Amino acid sequence: MKSSKYIDVLGEQVPKRTVFFLVGAVTIVVGGVVALLYYLLLAGSAPVAATTTTTTTAVAPTTLVVAEPKVNYGVDQPNRKMPSRLSLVTLLEKHLEVTQLSEVDSLIVHGAASALTVTCELIIMSRRPNLYALKTEGIGFKYTSKFGYDGKIGWSRQDLLDLNKGGVEFFMRVALFESSLTQLAWSYQSLGAAESELKPVLERLPDEQWQGRDCAVIVSRGLLPMPIYHYIDLQSYEEVYRRTQVLRETDLVDLEIYFAPSEAGVSPRLPMGYELYFDGTLHDSVTFTKFRPNRELFESQFDVPSDATVVDLSRGAPLTD
Repeated sequence: MKSSKYIDVLGEQVPKRTVFFLVGAVTIVVGGVVALLYYLLLAGSAPVAATTTTTTTAVAPTTLVVAEPKVNYGVDQPNRKMPSRLSLVTLLEKHLEVTQLSEVDSLIVHGAASALTVTCELIIMSRRPNLYALKTEGIGFKYTSKFGYDGKIGWSRQDLLDLNKGGVEFFMRVALFESSLTQLAWSYQSLGAAESELKPVLERLPDEQWQGRDCAVIVSRGLLPMPIYHYIDLQSYEEVYRRTQVLRETDLVDLEIYFAPSEAGVSPRLPMGYELYFDGTLHDSVTFTKFRPNRELFESQFDVPSDATVVDLSRGAPLTD
């Protein structure tokens, strides 16, 4: 019998400890190779993981930027400014052609004004170059309010509202802002604009994208006691929005008008109503039912009634209690 200290390998007697040594050495070498390959594999995959993390971080802000315009900011949404594409004269001529206001010397507008649950009948009267009056009467309740402007003097007569002098002047300017539907056209055709080659009566500002529309922005000054910023849709050439600021006591109030679309076949082509906002809050909604252009309106119809409160709007100084 062969000794147990040997192992028969290919017909040769090899000591067991030699065989065990060789097997152990091979195992260690193979294990080392496997460990090395595993290490290299992990090391090689590390940059891929880092790149993925970096890409995810970079994409996140882009996603937020894309989603941001979906937020409804209301009237405070900023407008994107763009370079002007048309000259001021060309733009105004197109506006006059579309609105058919070039031959309108006077205008009477009938409609209704609603605020909360109250509705009033509304009448606006205007005459070149800058005479305006606005009257509202309650429907279903007794109330009458009248505002007027003769080019310098503003007046007010109220049935129910107990306003101080500052409040009276504020609402006079609001009434002018609302009733001056023809202000842009009449400013362009005014003697002051002709003598000064439009400036300083009218000024063109950079175009803006407002409510998804490309709009030309024009500031009118001179005919009324505050500047008005007119937004003209560059597709329809109609005024779609206007804004200004008016002092109420010691605070400036942002006034905005969102005009309703015009109605085909109506002449002159004016909006069929508007929404009036005070500092971004809806104050009232107006719907127009009838336009009466070039009706006989005497200057005396804009004179100050004997029982009205009067303010010199060119200076803002109250003239009577």
